Amino acid sequence: MQRVVLLLAWVLSVAGLGAQTNVALRDIFGRSLNERGITLLDWEGFIANPAIAVLVRPPANAAFPATAILRANGERVYFDRPSQNSANGAVKTISFANAASSVTVLLSIFPDRDGIDESYTMRIEFAGNNGARFTNSFPIFVVDQDKPLTNVFNVTIDFSQDKTGFFGDPQKRAVAAQAANDLAYFVGNTNLNLVPAQTENTWIWETNGFVTGRYIVNSSAYRGYLLYAYGIHSAALRSGGEGSYGGGFQMSGSTQLPLRRSGGYEAETAGNYNSLGWLVSTNEQDWWVTGNLGNERNDLASIAHHEIGHALFFNSAYPRFSQAKTDGFIVSSNILAYFGRSIPIDASEHFNGSVDPASRKGAFGYEYYGDMPIRRWLWTKLDLLCAEAIGYQLRDTTPIKALQITTTNVTDAFEGIPYSQMIGATGGVPVYAWDIISGALPAGLSLDGFAGIVSGTPTQTNSSVATVRLRDHVEGTAGITRTFTFQVHPVPSFAFDPLAAIMTNSDFRGRLLGTAGQTQVVDYSENLANWIPLITNGAGTNVFNFADTNADMTGQRFYRARAP
Repeated sequence: MQRVVLLLAWVLSVAGLGAQTNVALRDIFGRSLNERGITLLDWEGFIANPAIAVLVRPPANAAFPATAILRANGERVYFDRPSQNSANGAVKTISFANAASSVTVLLSIFPDRDGIDESYTMRIEFAGNNGARFTNSFPIFVVDQDKPLTNVFNVTIDFSQDKTGFFGDPQKRAVAAQAANDLAYFVGNTNLNLVPAQTENTWIWETNGFVTGRYIVNSSAYRGYLLYAYGIHSAALRSGGEGSYGGGFQMSGSTQLPLRRSGGYEAETAGNYNSLGWLVSTNEQDWWVTGNLGNERNDLASIAHHEIGHALFFNSAYPRFSQAKTDGFIVSSNILAYFGRSIPIDASEHFNGSVDPASRKGAFGYEYYGDMPIRRWLWTKLDLLCAEAIGYQLRDTTPIKALQITTTNVTDAFEGIPYSQMIGATGGVPVYAWDIISGALPAGLSLDGFAGIVSGTPTQTNSSVATVRLRDHVEGTAGITRTFTFQVHPVPSFAFDPLAAIMTNSDFRGRLLGTAGQTQVVDYSENLANWIPLITNGAGTNVFNFADTNADMTGQRFYRARAP
């Protein structure tokens, strides 16, 4: 999806600098973003969004070394590290040694759930070594792919085993429910059988932590996954999550799946590896408040996502994960295609050392690492592919859609008539680049490399073949291609509709029939020798009504239509 192009207004405050006072922005394809602005993507579902790379180049006539402060006014927009985030937005400082130097900056947006596109502004405050300063402003467009869909994989949360009162707080319950629903959203419909009452055993830890516990049995029938969420308090000061070893496996018809039917999420009441308490918030705007470090209050949403991730996916209760842990790594064809190698699994059942290629955030259990700010934890595309590898069917959401050109044929064109054809695409990281790699478009037509639109006015009748290449925002990939035949037909005819001609006492009214997009001029003459333009069909409507309001002369005039 491409956004409407806006012209960029420069905001300048210059002291002691020559005529060139703009910072240049380039994308990974080498294209200028100074007029187009920056496009970010909010993928479908609550997941770490792609990091978009922007190359920043200083003015050649600046005094070096120079610095620039980048500011994004969106509270959820963030830069790669080092950078700062607050309620006022993101801030990052970069430096330039000389005119030839440039800095690649990564930008992304923390996800929301509303499906509404957004617009922000990035300001670059440039300072040269001679005291010269100026400011450039660039628009940031956010394409939001969220959809108003309900989950097809249901997670039922049961708080009845909470003996600590921790989940007596409705807001804490809301955090747990939101985390479970966020993860379940990505699971597809596998037509799971109903789990009857009194048939599923789930291990519950006592309130003193991971020392002693007991099995309980589900009191009601359910379909999907039964998750018991409850508080604990122990010297370890850690939360936990696991699938139920003592329970059964999901069934789809007569087929047993390698997936558990229940599990637990244990929330340490005092905090996470400290006793500083919890940030309890379901608001995406609070994503930056804490980084879950040992010296600060921890984010309950982060830990809930992680521990429920253990319960639902990444735990030795799941046979395929257990085998992968024994092997020391998890791998699948989709993981190899995306990540390029297998993913190590450590003793804590984490993907230690793995950074997601798209979002540049640490994968499951490696959340303190990666190139982006370490704040509220998010699942990544890499985590989704690992969930698929242990037996889950993934929903067809945009993070896992393969890059695809959806247009198979283009419409025919006519010589002299404006033409526009969008070549559709889906999947990948849709900050797209389009180009022609062989053949050519008909004379008069060109391809917008950002929007994938072929447009213009054909200047001659012919047929031409062009191979169009599409690349998404993944560096180093070849992209995909499709070959199209563009047929330009001769200029179509047009004529008056004689049945529509009406003469009244005050004017003459007529109708001109043509082809959509075709411009015609209506002339009048009183002697069939000298013709004077009366009106032009500038809108190119295929049915054009006109009137000659010269009442005294309409009965003595002749009319004709012609191309301009």
